[in-house]
Amino acid sequence: MATPAASPSVKKSAPTTFGPDCCEGPTVLMQILAVLLISAVPLIFTLALTNGSLFAGLLVVGVVALPRILWQPGGNEGFAFQFALGLYWNLVNAACFGSVFLLGAACYFAPRTVLPLMAVYVLWMQVTHFELKDGRAWASFAMREWGFQAFRHFIHLQVVLPEAILQKPADEPLFFAVHPHGVASDFRLLMDGMLHKAMPSREILVLAASVLFKLPLVRELCLWSRCIDASRPVAERALRRGHSLMVLPGGELEQIRTTFQKEEVCLTSVGFVKLALQANTPLVPCYVFGCVDLYKTYSFLYGPREWLRKKFRICIPIFSGSIGVLPRRVPVQVVFGEPLTLQCAVPGKPSDEEVADGVNKYVAALKGLFDEYKAQYGYGDRELTIELPSARKKK
Repeated sequence: MATPAASPSVKKSAPTTFGPDCCEGPTVLMQILAVLLISAVPLIFTLALTNGSLFAGLLVVGVVALPRILWQPGGNEGFAFQFALGLYWNLVNAACFGSVFLLGAACYFAPRTVLPLMAVYVLWMQVTHFELKDGRAWASFAMREWGFQAFRHFIHLQVVLPEAILQKPADEPLFFAVHPHGVASDFRLLMDGMLHKAMPSREILVLAASVLFKLPLVRELCLWSRCIDASRPVAERALRRGHSLMVLPGGELEQIRTTFQKEEVCLTSVGFVKLALQANTPLVPCYVFGCVDLYKTYSFLYGPREWLRKKFRICIPIFSGSIGVLPRRVPVQVVFGEPLTLQCAVPGKPSDEEVADGVNKYVAALKGLFDEYKAQYGYGDRELTIELPSARKKK
């Protein structure tokens, strides 16, 4: 375990906090579009299964729309609010991560109708490849979608940014590294709209696993919230074009190892540090307070699940929230640190020693950020442990 004793010398600045109300509420048009988009996959499945039953189709759309009827932004956050959000988030997760199975079943029950639709969709994916370019951001959706608004209120999401970031010219890229990943990293999706409001001129693209762009609806949510493929060529291209990047370095390793109320960071690799050095882009450590308190986690069948992760990169965390996959109601603060400038003797070509030095400075900055804010957000009795790839190789 790496536990650096001191942070590197960086200039501090007063932070600005953006809360769950920083984004405007949803418009009627946005509500209608969101209901249609979220209900699309279950609607296709239902119509295929029921031979085009209008009643069944309207029932699906009604269930998807129900949460928006039960609670409106600014309303009381009692039982109706929590039930509405629980219904919404469980429906979204079922539609997203069950989309392949639902659409596969739809193709079986109504091949003449569904197969041509799927062929057009797959062709569109192959022709556009937005994830290999600059993404397909939909700022209005990220900021104003009802479910995101409600979820931000549910966990009282806050984004804390130092003036050094807010005042930095938007055309000067930054590389944000966010820790820990957590069981589901819901906060990443939710804070995208808040970052649009906080830094409207800064284009922040998020590196996401390639498999996410293969799943219907998951692909759309990723693209609309500024995700691009996490491959190195795509990341390098984005930096060359002047975009800022965001990454959750812990990946699926940190996801499966997340332990309830244990502050732990597991770096799967240090490639993001090397990339920042090569591109001469300042690194920004970010820590998510409350992340490991959102879900209770379980070690049941950890060995087989870890084997699946290592062999096929399939992560299956076992966890429980408050209502299905809706997390426990815990305040979450995403705290951004000061930009950390790393340099190498030969521009664009860092040596192994320079990368190692950069990693040490970054880890120290992350540890310092956690220690600086932990008492303020109610975690003064916790210690952060950071595991580097080199430590795992020795085990």
